[in-house]
This record gives sequence, C-alpha cells and structure tokens, in this order.
Amino acid sequence: MRVAFIINGSIKKLYKTIDSITKTFNNFDIKIYTSDDEEHYKQLCQEALDDQCDHIILVGGDGTVNQGINGIINHFKLNGNKQPNNFDWNALSRIKVGVYPAGSGNDFVKTVYNETSLKTLKELIEKQSYQMIDIGWVSFQNFQLQEDIRFFINITDVGMGGETVRKKNNLPKWMGSNFSYFWAITSTLATYKKCNVKAYNDNFFWEGKVINMVVANGKYFGNGLGIAPDAEIANGKFSFITIGDITLFEYFKHINTVKKCIKIDHPKVSYYSLDKITIESNTSRKITIDMDGEFIGTAPMTLQCLSRKINFIAKI
Repeated sequence: MRVAFIINGSIKKLYKTIDSITKTFNNFDIKIYTSDDEEHYKQLCQEALDDQCDHIILVGGDGTVNQGINGIINHFKLNGNKQPNNFDWNALSRIKVGVYPAGSGNDFVKTVYNETSLKTLKELIEKQSYQMIDIGWVSFQNFQLQEDIRFFINITDVGMGGETVRKKNNLPKWMGSNFSYFWAITSTLATYKKCNVKAYNDNFFWEGKVINMVVANGKYFGNGLGIAPDAEIANGKFSFITIGDITLFEYFKHINTVKKCIKIDHPKVSYYSLDKITIESNTSRKITIDMDGEFIGTAPMTLQCLSRKINFIAKI
C-alpha cells in the first residue's frame, strides 16, 4: 500500500498540514505532492498513479477535489473520445480515493464523513473501509465556446449558483470563506434575474423561470446549504432540484430549512430522481455553470450519473 497526499498549495496552514500528515501516517508508505495551480494539481494526481500510489487523498476544498477526481479519471482514458465508456473503470476501481478537507468550501465531505480528522481517515484505511460511489459526467460549453466534458463528484447547478461562485472567486482570500459566500449569495440575490430554462431527457421535461436548477450527487453546496436531502452517492441517480419563479423574500424565508438539509415545501420548488438530464437556455441568455464550487462555463449541458465508479475511502 502506498498513500499519496495531493495538497492544494494555496491552502491555509500548508506546512502545519504537511507536518500533521507526516506524524499521523508515520507508519505508512506515503508520498506528499504540493500543487502550484489547478492544472498542476491534476498533473500531480496522474504523477502519483505513475508512482504506484494506490490510495490518493485529495487535500483542499471542493474545487480541489473536483480537479483531483478529473486528474485521476483522465489517467484511465482509453482513447481521444471522452464519452463515459472510453475510460478503464475496472482499473480505476482498484485506486482508493479519499478527501481531507482544507479549503474555503468543504461541502462534499459533509455527505460522506461524520468526522474529518486525519486520525479517522487513517483508521478507515487500516480497516479497509471503502465504498464504490457514483460520479457525474458532464458535456458543456467551455470558456472558448467549445464543447467540453468534465466529471463532478458533488453538485453541478445553473442559475444563481453559477453567478454566486463567479462573484465569490473574484473576492480576496483574506475575507474568509464564510463571509465570502455570504456576500456573494446576498449580492447575487439582490441583482439576479431569473433565467428561463428547459430540462429534459427521454422521459422527462421541465421548463420555466428558475433561481437555481441543481443536479446533485451529494447533499450540500454553497458552504453548508443542504439543497439535496434525498441525494445518495451510490444509487445510480442524481437528485434534481428546481427552485423556480419565487421571490427573494420567499427564498430567504426558507434558507434555514435548506441549512438543516430539509426539503422546501413550496409549489415552485420540486425534487426529482434522474440518471440523465440535458439543460438548456430558453432564450439567448448565457447560463453559467457551477460545478463543485467552480465556475466552469455555460449551458447547454448534458449530465449523466455513472453508477459506482469511484472506490472511495468511507465508512461502509
């Protein structure tokens, strides 16, 4: 067993984190990699696999986890085509993936871990406590207006979520994650104009104005908002939530309900379970995409839930 820790080099208390990892895992064969930027992080994940690491711990926030998941999966790409069936999922299943939260947004771990210490992570590995979990595949329009694909492990959404992330990412880091998210959410709410969208698959169709349209594998996003109470990470389905044409007052009225990860009881808020969905704008307006806390591009996009593809270090 060889355990790789891939660390986002911009996290707070970087050297203290490295020291804690070294001390906690002193009886393990470990390798520590520290990234310079997003592309470097993906490269380091592939480098760890080349170095025969069979356990990879992603250290950072939700965006870092997304980068790591994409770096790991792309290591097992079979050819130039990036369709879901062109990856060696069987080989990938032999790699155990875990998360140590150390970023500005740590929402995915709220679904999979009750306790997030290095000691607990070590105990899970020692007990060989692993679970095959789902991953989301997305085809979308990137910043160069070209069709692109990407994987996500937690949540992808369009509407206010994408605008919020775009604003939050432009704020200085010294403001802190809690205030940054609060400011980005409230300022977006104050100015956001609902987008007119349609969402469909072979057996489903929805259209109308929305504040947010959420495709969820995990339960939480936006720094602790439990938007998807029904979401399960190993059932082969997305939880699909539409927050429709409601007022800002109504949204704020229900925000504490969302924080408690309880469904909103409102005629303009709906919850579905789907394994595939396409989302498009009903107008010429570009709709921004938030994927695992990162602004990645715009709709149209198609999302597909790939059942039990990642071997995750978690309590069974």
